[in-house]
Amino acid sequence: MAKTLRSVAFATVLTVLFPFVGGTQTLPAATDSLAPHFRIQVFGDTVTDFPSRIEKYFELRGQLERGLPAMTVTEDVRQIRRRTRSLAEAIRVARRGAVQGEFFTAATSVEFKRVLALIMNTAVWALIMDENPGAFRHDIDGSYPDVKTYSTMPGIVLARLPQLPDDIQFRFVGPHLILYDVRANTIIDRLPNAIECADDCD
Repeated sequence: MAKTLRSVAFATVLTVLFPFVGGTQTLPAATDSLAPHFRIQVFGDTVTDFPSRIEKYFELRGQLERGLPAMTVTEDVRQIRRRTRSLAEAIRVARRGAVQGEFFTAATSVEFKRVLALIMNTAVWALIMDENPGAFRHDIDGSYPDVKTYSTMPGIVLARLPQLPDDIQFRFVGPHLILYDVRANTIIDRLPNAIECADDCD
């Protein structure tokens, strides 16, 4: 089982390193038309700094990637691993002292939780818990464990959250919402107890 999960993680990294394969965390077609409406309606001045913080991180990661040795198209898992680890380490050095809450600030956290509470029910909870790895301890900018699965992100959830740049994703670990950097396989920030199910959820 662990071997299978590691293979999935490597496949994810492959799609990131080769742009013609990878892409953003996108919505299903049925919800695309709803996304702009909800993002404008829900995320107002309270969280205007969230996109700005994300954009600064995205730019920093790009600068750090350009400083790494050029990556050739390869299926060599060891080379992919080395590239991912090198980027992760460069990010940790550049963001030394990074702490939880840099992106999910107090004001942003309140708004995220409010938005998620509006759509949370038994059905949405079940979708989020599909392949959910469960809560686990991690450092900010720490690596996402190879043996852990990735939670399903329902379109109804993504439609109500801010859009993210390439290869940065929202994921759940247990009830906690994280910002996940696919390229570096790192957890950028964490919003504790982002969701709860008031119904009878298992």
